[in-house]
Amino acid sequence: MPRILIVEDNPILREIIAFDLEMHDFQVLQAKNGTIALQILETSEQLPDLIISDISMPDMDGYEFLEVVHNREEWAAVPFIFLTAFTTKNAIRIGKELGADDFLVKPFDPDDLIISINNKLKRNQA
Repeated sequence: MPRILIVEDNPILREIIAFDLEMHDFQVLQAKNGTIALQILETSEQLPDLIISDISMPDMDGYEFLEVVHNREEWAAVPFIFLTAFTTKNAIRIGKELGADDFLVKPFDPDDLIISINNKLKRNQA
């Protein structure tokens, strides 16, 4: 069962995403910001197979979180999807420069999220 780490400061949206992923047979880890997500990565016995992160969050935003993840050799290969309300080309460009694998703009279709996750997992396995 693939493990997904959701990093989202909105607790309602985080729970909705987690529920939807669990209904698609994913094991879900949750964090309300990048700082807590890093603690999960540090202490987890098994890395997630994929990370989904918001960009705009308190304490550590998604950009900072992605930079830390990609700077750690043992985490750098984990696929990373941004879920964001930012729709500007600059916001997307920054994420791409940092190495995000995909972007979904809020509000998003849950089916699009599942498709994106499955594609990233298949590509990572290959």
